Amino acid sequence: MSFFTAAVRRVVNHRRRALTRAFSDHARVLAHEVHGAPFGSKVDADASSTIFILHGLLGAGRNWRSFAKQLRQRLGEQDWRVVLVDLRGHGASASIGQRTPACGVVEAARDVDALAKMIGTAPSVVVGHSLGGKVALEYSKLATTAPKQTWSLDSVPGRVEADPHGVAEVLSAIRALPRRIPSRKWLAQALPQFSTELVDWIGSNLKNVCDGGSELELVFNLDTVMQLYDSYQKTDSWHAIEDEASGIYVVKAENSTRWSTACVERLKRSPANFQVLANAGHWVHTDNPNGLLEILTTSIPKSRQL
Repeated sequence: MSFFTAAVRRVVNHRRRALTRAFSDHARVLAHEVHGAPFGSKVDADASSTIFILHGLLGAGRNWRSFAKQLRQRLGEQDWRVVLVDLRGHGASASIGQRTPACGVVEAARDVDALAKMIGTAPSVVVGHSLGGKVALEYSKLATTAPKQTWSLDSVPGRVEADPHGVAEVLSAIRALPRRIPSRKWLAQALPQFSTELVDWIGSNLKNVCDGGSELELVFNLDTVMQLYDSYQKTDSWHAIEDEASGIYVVKAENSTRWSTACVERLKRSPANFQVLANAGHWVHTDNPNGLLEILTTSIPKSRQL
């Protein structure tokens, strides 16, 4: 075999591997948990009974398990299915998006559409919190089959010009951590500048390393997470809010400090159904779960009439 032939084969094989990696990354669908009738089962409910829940930055679908259970109970467990989605870069979807040239809110919304296509059921209701709220808004505009209701929970729909909550500082601090964490106690000691609640939230992303040792590692892909946060700040989703045909519901936490007066007034003038969740900060599903359940279960059943 000539040197030239060998070189050509190496190039061809390299390109094949690159294409295979790109295809595999594109073809993979978001990790998700199904609460209710499994898709394709004999008791599979129709598409109008499916709700997708999209978590926020540094979160995962599992953070909503308890809430999803209560939501199904209030709606009628046999009639509703709830799908908890891990967005790209998070949870069991940590590797998704790391090889794509663009990694933002719109790409995350396309992931959700790909998931709906894969399972063969488009959700009639999508509920998104924080980052997930903006992903839900973008999904409502690009979905192959648009949801009948889209809920954005304490997520500012426009561009976020500042970072008053220090998210960038949090991400930088995580970047400085070692790949393997000795213990949760060690994590708290390594991040003394942050509140116990925030450290616990970061710690919820820890899992035991694969080699069976006592050390822990974070399950999210920090590079993807940082790109998503940058996109969240820059993405303007008012086009979804102000579309009269979109069926948008926006819930602002009463004690949330993320909202400007101008933003709230614009929401009140928009076609969106705007509500305020009393006695809650940004973490709406843990601060006032009963109040949020009341808001959701008052309106979600109406989606079956559309």
